Amino acid sequence: MNQGQAVVTAPDAVQGDAEPTRRVTSTRLPAAERRRQILDVALEAFARSGYHDTSMNAIAREAGVTKPVLYQHFASKHELFELLLAETGGHLLKAIEAAALEETPRLRVEAGFRAFFHFFEDRPSAFTVLYGSSLASNPEFRRDAREVRDTFAEYLTSQMGNRDREEALALAAGINGLSEGMIRHWMHEGRSRPADEMAALAARLAWGGVESLL
Repeated sequence: MNQGQAVVTAPDAVQGDAEPTRRVTSTRLPAAERRRQILDVALEAFARSGYHDTSMNAIAREAGVTKPVLYQHFASKHELFELLLAETGGHLLKAIEAAALEETPRLRVEAGFRAFFHFFEDRPSAFTVLYGSSLASNPEFRRDAREVRDTFAEYLTSQMGNRDREEALALAAGINGLSEGMIRHWMHEGRSRPADEMAALAARLAWGGVESLL
């Protein structure tokens, strides 16, 4: 029996039957917990099947809710996917921002790449949602993904001191591209190298350029 389900004995069960009639009912969750559950299920479903081939019926079924309940939380599949893009990008940025606590620029670069690779090691479905082919199907999704990259670029720019803003953004875009290229390679190769090893390679490559500009 699935977790979150309760067995209820029917009131008209006849004593002496081999087994009383039973029905299974879903446990009612608070709205915030149900919304979180649906988002988690949807992330896995979109990562597995892509945006177009994932239906709201399938998400509702996997989440163990009815379709009307699903629509109480999310008005459409489009809205649900957009929210996942924004949420996943926000979580990634928070993980990387924690690296800013390191004392030196070199250590911050290394810690930032470690956070980046470990984020996707722990959440491979997040990689598929942020970098997968579903983004090509809709201009709004591409815009949302671009906003994630732009936010990351702004963070990188803030780590470059008093450099000209346009120059700093160009450098940040380069580092951003390096990160994306290496994470794509790593994921497509089945994450055969440890995340820390990939982070060290990326940091070494990025630092070679950043150090000469500080």
